[in-house]
Amino acid sequence: MKIFKNCIIYSLDPSNNIYDSVLVDQGKIVKLNLSINEINSLDCETIDLDGYTLFPGFTDSHTHSFEGGLYSMGANLSDCRTIDEVLQKISQSQVIGGYKFAYSLDENSLKEHRFPSRDELDKVCPNNPLLLRRVDGHSCVINSKAIEIINFKKKLNDNFNGFLNKELNDLAAHTFHNTLTDEAIISAYTAANKIAITSGLTTVHTMIGDAQYSFNHYPLIKNSLNNFTIDFELYPQFFDVKKAVEHGASRIGGCILADGSFGSYTAALSQPYKNTDNIGSLYQSDQFWDDFVLEAHKNNLQVGVHCIGDRAIDQIARSYAKAQQKAPKDLRHQIIHNELMSDDTLKLMKENNISAVMQPMFDKLWGGKNGFYKQVLGEERALATNRFKTISDSGILLTGSSDWYITTLNILEQLDAAVNIHNPEQRLSVYEALKIYTNNSAKLAHNEANKGSIEVNKIADFTILKSDPIKRNTFKNNQIVGVIKSGELIFV
Repeated sequence: MKIFKNCIIYSLDPSNNIYDSVLVDQGKIVKLNLSINEINSLDCETIDLDGYTLFPGFTDSHTHSFEGGLYSMGANLSDCRTIDEVLQKISQSQVIGGYKFAYSLDENSLKEHRFPSRDELDKVCPNNPLLLRRVDGHSCVINSKAIEIINFKKKLNDNFNGFLNKELNDLAAHTFHNTLTDEAIISAYTAANKIAITSGLTTVHTMIGDAQYSFNHYPLIKNSLNNFTIDFELYPQFFDVKKAVEHGASRIGGCILADGSFGSYTAALSQPYKNTDNIGSLYQSDQFWDDFVLEAHKNNLQVGVHCIGDRAIDQIARSYAKAQQKAPKDLRHQIIHNELMSDDTLKLMKENNISAVMQPMFDKLWGGKNGFYKQVLGEERALATNRFKTISDSGILLTGSSDWYITTLNILEQLDAAVNIHNPEQRLSVYEALKIYTNNSAKLAHNEANKGSIEVNKIADFTILKSDPIKRNTFKNNQIVGVIKSGELIFV
């Protein structure tokens, strides 16, 4: 048994109780608000938390932790401002399993406003296949060595400059990922586990699979879960319902794609992108999604689908609604990203128990008066993106996530972004922001009986903050002091 005392404990339970101490035994909460006599008389370890603030362990409900862990060992290009800086970082990056990886490049932030060319990449990486991924993950650039390992099925043009998007982007990325050794894969998840802890997380939802018909290393990680400190919630990210059921999955999908991204102009819109006649792409037919969703639904699998544009969100919401109306079940199917949504679709989601898994950091990075959303969508639609407050107030189950490696895994940055959405009408309160990473994330995973709030008999997962964000009404200038996972204190 352990006692954690001298702290402010926000339970986030239905009564919003606040405590000052907690007794933990065998990984679960036994008692809250112990008296001085109880603390002194119990024969157990007592840990003084020096006035810090405890919350239920935070959950990130949508990540690509394999890629995040893997790429963390490669070249992070997010702060590069010239092609030369990009090339220098790549030249200095380490080789992982025979390959090189670079990520988070936004070509619009570079002085040259372009991607590095294949020839430029060959000069700094002549001996190893290189995968360089755009910040949204929907485009990439490769070098000549990478061409040798990818089966393109048809000859590339002689003037191919290394840039790939849509299906070819996926083909390149999955070729790199699928040909790594088991040792390299475990190393990637070990790195992700460490980053999650230092980011203040106790549970992380992660996608595994090629978003088509291969679930890659899903069995390997499922059988290795006890080797990690945090809890990984696994998503077999593919379309094979039968295989998901055979492997005991409770969900299917994740970033199986209904459309693309704003950055690649492939997100499916009802009205064209600004100053174009392009409305993006729906990647599958209505019938395809209706059949897939209904099959998964009948097999009690929660479905998650990547949807960015309003046309894609509406398409998937309608498939969920059809399945729900044919066979009502509490599966809480997920619309992931949900960046540009109509009022009609919002109503449909509410009526059919559809969840919204969203990323506050998207608005922080791309929203605002001069942000990328306005550049590609125009001012009116830009203001209608990332409707956190509207969705939350409607009663739709809203959860917070990073889409890591796309944005930072750091929970304080995500929480701060949620309360500072560029459109003031869509900002969450500090308390509402905390709920989407605790209560709501537990509900998304159908695990509210064990996680999401600090109550007797629930798992003793806590995140420790240096100062009290509720009292201060801000997440700024705070610090993750540590996490407690199943009653074990892990300082970071």
